[in-house]
Amino acid sequence: MFAMTAVKKAATYGYKKYGIPGAIVTGLGTLLGVRFIKGKFLSRSGGDGDDGMDVSGESDDGGSSTAD
Repeated sequence: MFAMTAVKKAATYGYKKYGIPGAIVTGLGTLLGVRFIKGKFLSRSGGDGDDGMDVSGESDDGGSSTAD
């Protein structure tokens, strides 16, 4: 809800100051800014670097090898 309010207010300001092109530019700029802020600073991923990849070089098959 915050993003919609911020974009609407920015577009209104841009429209009053520069007309329709100003509304488009300020509205899109605000929308992209809010999306960036939410994506970078408010994400709850933790960022601990654990992406599920096994980098140890060892297999998890119990050591059974089929190469005879």
